[in-house]
Amino acid sequence: MNIRMKFEKKGTMKFIGHLDLLRNLQRIFKRSEFPIAFSEGFNPHQIMSIGAPLSVGITSSAEYIDVKTTEDIIINKQIDIINKHMPEGLKIIDMTVLPEKAKSAMALIDAAKYKITSQNIEFTDEMINELMLQDTIIIKKKNKKNVWKEIDIKPGIFNITKLNNNTLILLIATGSKMNVKPSVVLECLCNTNSILYNKFDFKIHRDEIYYMSDNEFIPLDK
Repeated sequence: MNIRMKFEKKGTMKFIGHLDLLRNLQRIFKRSEFPIAFSEGFNPHQIMSIGAPLSVGITSSAEYIDVKTTEDIIINKQIDIINKHMPEGLKIIDMTVLPEKAKSAMALIDAAKYKITSQNIEFTDEMINELMLQDTIIIKKKNKKNVWKEIDIKPGIFNITKLNNNTLILLIATGSKMNVKPSVVLECLCNTNSILYNKFDFKIHRDEIYYMSDNEFIPLDK
């Protein structure tokens, strides 16, 4: 069976990087005797892939991992069993059985929604407009050859909404086609409005991950 798991990553687990998270999940699947399939060859490994790796320091209630099992499973039973072996801060929320030839989460993802809370900045509609009314939003980023390149991230900022004076909702491009980090958007927002950017002023939480279908953003578990 091909299974897509949705899980949350909260509390101190936000300080665990992508590779350490994968190692944790591998151990959890082993301890819980989850019937995960292994690759063939001289160095077999569990067949699993995370949709969109989360940056260190960000919490989430919508992480996705695709796995392949060696046998059919009872979804609710397996969720309970795995969660008994999860450390505090990690929890399986749901599992979905995928069609045999379904695209991987990594290949599907187009966008993610983040909730941003600031401790020291009060956001205004004028501040958001000051950024979004620009023709381009240029950042500098190193490519794989370690060369700095200028990139326009404006096409990857789909929406910025003010929830209240210290909270924003960002809907931004995520995935292989284009990947915009929420911290980069926050830095651009601050710089545009002549505000000193300090990454420690912000709490960032990923609410959901989406793929696009018929010009609509669909949650990955739908």
